[in-house]
Amino acid sequence: MYRQPPLRSRPVLADKKVLIIDRCQATREARAAVLRSHSVEVHEAEDLFTARFLWRPDLYHLVMLDVRRYSSDETLEFYGQIRDASPGQRFAFLMGPPIYLSLTWPGEVTVDSVLREQWGETVRRFMAAA
Repeated sequence: MYRQPPLRSRPVLADKKVLIIDRCQATREARAAVLRSHSVEVHEAEDLFTARFLWRPDLYHLVMLDVRRYSSDETLEFYGQIRDASPGQRFAFLMGPPIYLSLTWPGEVTVDSVLREQWGETVRRFMAAA
């Protein structure tokens, strides 16, 4: 007797909408490609002005913002405007090594030199082990 294989469930991210804000085209497009490969609809913004134009309440499930690429003042202003208009809007702050992602506003946007040295040491160890 033939048994039909079980249906694969849809990806958890399917049909979600994400706004990626990043001045660096290469990283923005790479992140977008990964999300699109999981059936996520992605809109991209190179700057905060464009992001303000694209953003609408209840449109995006997630706003991903690379906080390293903008001044703290302008990112805080953007974040505040969005949170005031839509308190439930979810954010992911892209920060770089050693903490790549934060779901809450980072206390400090830049990584201090001690953490950079630790990250550099970690990379050297991985390269030596490879």
